[in-house]
Amino acid sequence: MQICTICGKSFDPSIPPSLYAEAGEWLAAEVWSDAGKLCHPCRENRARLAMMYCREYYR
Repeated sequence: MQICTICGKSFDPSIPPSLYAEAGEWLAAEVWSDAGKLCHPCRENRARLAMMYCREYYR
């Protein structure tokens, strides 16, 4: 179990991620340099918010 650096809850990193969580992991690795430190809900939320507000990541 690990502790999420955003919400502070413990999480199991071995649980398979959703598509939003995968996108959030990409953002964590490429943009914010905190890959592996976020729980699935925080990664999902980050991905959804990035889709809405971070136009520089649209392709």
